[in-house]
This record gives sequence, structure tokens and C-alpha cells, in this order.
Amino acid sequence: MPCFLLTGTVRIFIQPSQNWAIPGGTEAIFRPTYISANASNWRISAQYLPSVVNDHGDPSRFYPTANYVNYYGMANGLPLPDDITQADPESGYDPQHPWEGRDPRFYHDILYDGVQVVEGSIPPGEQNPQQLRYASLFTGGAYRDEINGSRTGYANHKFIPLTANRFDRRFDYGYALHLMVPYMRLADVYLMYAEATAVGYNPTSTAGGFGLTAVEAVNVVRARAGVDPVHSQFTGSVDAFLPELRRERAVELAFESHRFNDLRRWLLLIEEPYTIKTSHEFDRAASFDPETPRENRVLNLREEVILERNFSEKHYWLPLKVSDVSICPDFYQNPGW
Repeated sequence: MPCFLLTGTVRIFIQPSQNWAIPGGTEAIFRPTYISANASNWRISAQYLPSVVNDHGDPSRFYPTANYVNYYGMANGLPLPDDITQADPESGYDPQHPWEGRDPRFYHDILYDGVQVVEGSIPPGEQNPQQLRYASLFTGGAYRDEINGSRTGYANHKFIPLTANRFDRRFDYGYALHLMVPYMRLADVYLMYAEATAVGYNPTSTAGGFGLTAVEAVNVVRARAGVDPVHSQFTGSVDAFLPELRRERAVELAFESHRFNDLRRWLLLIEEPYTIKTSHEFDRAASFDPETPRENRVLNLREEVILERNFSEKHYWLPLKVSDVSICPDFYQNPGW
């Protein structure tokens, strides 16, 4: 079985201060051949923080939607409840402490309220220096400006160190920070194998001479991330297993340009709830402690719809070039285009 663990200073997505060393290690199977800094995802690299603490240029910033963040379940391997305002005794989720006990990938990928962003000093004259130092993603916080901040209550820091902000300037582009998101990496292969095996046989079968069942392949990925195995309630049938496998792909491969194609091939792109984009609105409790953001208590947590994507069946296809479909009468444009 291939080894997942990366050793030394090798990172999957970023390499700061290593003389422009290429990230990826042995887990990157296919990656861009053009190896200049940030070759594969330049736009991602400038969008991990609201512009109030990040000034790398492009104002068109993207933030994880709350409905996507909901896919990051608990460290015990169980998902969040459908209604995030309700406690779930089985998983341990508590809506008053929504950052506690989560899947470790949540803390790696998602910037949530209260996390320290600025380590150094903040120049005099800046408004709300305390709210700038710690991610102020509560409703009305400094990071929640609709134009220059997060509309969703979250930001992305999967690819860029938090210290690459306009106050610290540590490990940003002047420090040989190299970003590269592989087109395919080993975790994706395990999850593709799990999906194909489950659909072709069942979740507890093996396929093609490989020694792992579909469930065990998912558990390899989870074990590397520090998450408990797939719960037995999801392993008894294909119908029970596939939603959990889809959730696993959403979390493990988050922001790596897989989600749109996954939803298309599953024929879920135009179905609710996948068309709904939401935010988490909440207030900080008076007991807010910047030293322990995971344990902070929130009040009045609720989920609100920001927008709904108006996708239709034509979006399961891409349009062909007019010049191509005009070559001969029998070469038709894709449906709807």
C-alpha cells in the first residue's frame, strides 16, 4: 500500500522559504509542468483573507460558503447534523461551541472566528486593532464587510500561511513562497477507488486485486488526517455509503478544483441543496478567549441563504466552440448552448 505520510519540510501545496522549492512530494501525481511561483492557482493565492488584513491586489475574493464548511464533520468521523442550530449527542456537536472537536482538516483549511491572524504589531491609527489581530468573523465583525470581507463567516487558509498578511509579511511572496495545487494526488486515487469499488460491488468489497475494501480506502485518507473511520451506520449499503464518500471528497479535496466536476458526474449540480449557498451568522459570547479559539462560545448561531445558483441541465455539458460546430452540419452544439 502506498505511503501517505510526508516527511521533513515537504508540503503538499506550499513551500515557504525553501528557495522556491516545488511542493507536492510523493503525493502529487499530476501537477503543472510550468514551475514558476503559484503557477497552478494564482487567483487562489490572493484570496485567503479579507482585504482588511490582506492587500495582495485582486478585490474579487472567494470565501468558503457555510454550507460547504458544514461538510467538515467531527473528529470522531461523524457528520454535523442537518440543522446546525441543534446539538447532536451522537457526534458531540454543540451549536454553542461549533469549532470544538471538529475534523482536524477544518482547522487546517478553514479560518474561523477568533483565530489569531496577525502576530506582529499593528500600526497606530488602524481601526479595531483587536478585531484585526484575531479573525473577526462573527456577524458585524471587521472581517465581515460585504465588499472587502467574508460574506459567509469563514475564510480559506489551506494554501497560504496566516502570517502572509499586510502586517506581518512573513512567508509571503518575498520569502520564496511557492504555491502549487496538483491536478491529481494520492488521496484522490484512494477516494476514486473507493467510489468505483462501492458502486461496482459494495462498500465492504475489494476490487482489481487491491487489498483494501472501499470503506478501508476512505479510512486510509481519514487516518492520515487524524479522523476516526467511517461509522458503521454508513457501511451497510451503497446508498448509505455514497453520501459519506461524497462528504469525504468535499473535505479532503476542498478548493482543489474537483467539486464542480464531481457534482456534474453525480448529476447533482442542479439539485437542492447543492444549488444553495449560505452564511453562518452568530454573535460572540462575552467569554471570548483569543488563546483558545476552538473553545469559544457563540450565541444565536443560524444559517442564512446568500444566493441560489440557477444551474440547468445544460451545465452538465460545456459549450463547444462555434467555429468547431460549424465545420459540418452533423456536428451539433451541446444541448442548451
